[in-house]
This record gives sequence, C-alpha cells and structure tokens, in this order.
Amino acid sequence: MNDTKTSMPLTVRMRRSPFWVCSNAAGAQGYIVYNNMLIATGFADPEEDYRHLTSAVQVWDVGVERQIEISAPDAAKLVQMSTPRDLSRMKDDQCYYIPTVDHEGCMTNDPVLLRIDEDRYWVSIADSDLILFYKGVAAAIGLDVTIHEPHVFPLAIQGPKADDLARRVWGDQVCDIKFFRHKRVDVNGRSMILARSGYSVQGGYELYYEGEDGGEVLWDQLMEAGRDLDVRAGAPVQAERVEAGLLSYLSDITHDMTPFEAGLGKFCNLENDVSCIGYKALQHKRNPTRQIRPIEIYGDPLPPQGVFWCVIDLKGNVIGRISSSCRAYSYNCNAASGLIDAPYWTPGTEVQVHTPDGLRLGIIKEKFWGRI
Repeated sequence: MNDTKTSMPLTVRMRRSPFWVCSNAAGAQGYIVYNNMLIATGFADPEEDYRHLTSAVQVWDVGVERQIEISAPDAAKLVQMSTPRDLSRMKDDQCYYIPTVDHEGCMTNDPVLLRIDEDRYWVSIADSDLILFYKGVAAAIGLDVTIHEPHVFPLAIQGPKADDLARRVWGDQVCDIKFFRHKRVDVNGRSMILARSGYSVQGGYELYYEGEDGGEVLWDQLMEAGRDLDVRAGAPVQAERVEAGLLSYLSDITHDMTPFEAGLGKFCNLENDVSCIGYKALQHKRNPTRQIRPIEIYGDPLPPQGVFWCVIDLKGNVIGRISSSCRAYSYNCNAASGLIDAPYWTPGTEVQVHTPDGLRLGIIKEKFWGRI
C-alpha cells in the first residue's frame, strides 16, 4: 500500500507504527497526537462505530501505546519505586495495571506493566514522558538499570467476536489466556506476546508487535480471517469507554490527582512500605476530598467536549468538573465522568453542568453504565 493522503499532519517527529498505512487506508477520518505518534480515529459515524464494536470485532492500530523497557539487576526495584501497587507477587504471565506516582503521591501515568523476563519489564504507557521519570530516578540514586524505548507496537483486537478472530489466526491456545494474562504466539515465524487486555470492556486481545517490518502482512491476514465476522479497522470508542468508566490519562486523570482521587485506591498497597517513592505522601492522602464519579447529564445529545466543563450545585457553588462525556447509545442518555467534591458523592444528588449549549441538570450515579 502507498501512503497517498497528502493532507495528513506528518513530520519525522510524528512516528508511525508498522500498521499506519493500513489503518489510514481503512478510512480514518481524524488523528490524535499521542506519545509523538498519530493514532487514526473516526472510521465511521460515532454511533455506527459504537454499534459495530459492541457487536462484531475491530482491529486497532494502537502502536502509540509506547513501551518503556527497564532491564538489568535493579529493574524490579526501579519499577516498584514508581508505583504503590505491590509487585512482589506478580506472575510471569501477568499484566499489572499500575498507577505510577511521584514523590508527592500524584499520578504520573496509569500504564500496564509486563514482566518479559527476569530483570526485564515493559511499561506500556499512556500519553506522557514517563521515561524521563525512570531515567531521572535511576541516575539520582545510581541504579544498575538500562532504560530505553523498544520497537514494540501494540495491535488490539476488540469486540465480542475477538476470540473467534484470534483463534483463527493463532489457534485454540488463545482461549487459555485469562484476563490480564499473556502468552507468546507465533506471528509469521516470530515469537510475540499476546495479552487478553484492551481499552474496551467488550473483550479482546493486544498483540505486542515487535519490529517495524511485516505489519501490513499481519493486518491483511487478520482482515481476511475475519471477513465473515465483519471485521473492521477501528480505534478506542469514546462512548464505549465513558459508559464503562475507563479513564483516560491527561483527560480524566491529571497530574495533580492521587490514585485515590482517580478511584484507583485498590491498586495501592499502603499497609506495608513497598518502597514506592510516593509512599509517605500517599499515607496522608488516602482519604480524598474529591473523586471521579459517574454523572448523567439530562437533555439532548451533548456537543463535542474539548475542555473541562464546570459542575456546580443547585446553589451555584463550584463542586467539580466534567472531563469526559458522550451519548450513551445503549442507555439513551448522556454519560459523563467528572471529578466531584466529597459532599456530593451520594447517588441521586442533583448537580448542574456548564456545557457549550447552556446549563444542564445532571445527577450523580452509583456506578458507570457499563459496570451495572
């Protein structure tokens, strides 16, 4: 395939995955800059994209999810210093979702951690420069580690028919992979990691594709194998993730928040000091005064959101912000996630939201829609 779209905002600074040409040619309508790469988005009308993801199977070029490889004798020590989650019981085939924090206990990322080998880890990051944190800490205290960004580009297979597609390509062994576990599979003669994970709640896999050659061949194989499954190119769907309460770093989770404010307290081990750099600070911040909550916003479908929307109580007092919103197609309502002050957490509490088309009434929900 040839890259024929001359209007794409590409420079040598905007790196491309081995699947870029294929995903772009599949009909992408837009792009998002993420970790100095471009992720193709908007393959269909938003509702059509949502309906397809929740009924069939999609292949996502998510090579923008960069890996930080940390290896050598002090690798485990350095990774543990970055997160309050206890890593001592991590199995070789596990994927760990870890909040990473600084010395003040504030979030620096929310990556997925894989242990590739003894003394060798991949930190699969959201959009950030977390690699500089690891390099800075390692240099400051003289750790024996090697830190770099390997040529690894995740490719996601998501949707209720993801099992069918993966089984056709890699055999029945994929059915043995449990949630947030991984195993190695053969990808055209090369051994690569396939994990049961992904940025949706529809079920699926993420292949950690190594190297920059052969991506188009694999893409075509997946498309051909899933032709009768109605496989399509896709990308993370805003409506599906907001319904399910899947958070976005730098959108829902910002660098001034603690894991407790982000609702990630269950991933923080504060009973014992696991040598996390933010341990002492988190001890004093474990009872947050604000936290992310699901909010239904009444009325017609909402306009696109590009900034935080202010949330006020019925008396006009500022009580929080909306960070992500969508039309929840399966629930015929407007769904949102927002950082809300503690006195207003009770489900059923009415609030008001400043949207671009005026003040809207809303209500605090008990759970995110996709979790009910």
